[in-house]
Amino acid sequence: MGGTRFLVLQMKDLLKVGAIVVAGIVLIILALVFLLPRQNRAEMPETKNIFVPGTYTATIVLNNKPVEVRVTVNESEILYIDMSDMADIQRVFYPLFEPRLRDLAQEILQHQTAYIAPATDYPVTTNILQRAVKAALEMAAAGY
Repeated sequence: MGGTRFLVLQMKDLLKVGAIVVAGIVLIILALVFLLPRQNRAEMPETKNIFVPGTYTATIVLNNKPVEVRVTVNESEILYIDMSDMADIQRVFYPLFEPRLRDLAQEILQHQTAYIAPATDYPVTTNILQRAVKAALEMAAAGY
């Protein structure tokens, strides 16, 4: 009987030490997370020239015909987004592209980024248009 009691007391001690070790590790991790310096946007150096000013285009093929998505930028912001060269037959077969681009352009101009969570309405159309805008903005950033 004495051996059983000794084993139970030893297990308690092991559990106590284990809990203290886990708590210590958690405290060390929290201290590192909160005390180590990290760069945030306020501390990052400001880049004046994000884009090369101009109008950049990306092509979407709808019904075997190209449609241009144009993005106009200045050095630091997106100014205008529109679609050109959309034929009447494309408007008939893809009626959501123009209204969705207007909505997407409004969101992009407001937030000044093409990385916007896709809307729940018409996710495929939004994704196609968003990829075209991102491609045009990548060209603007590189200065093509």
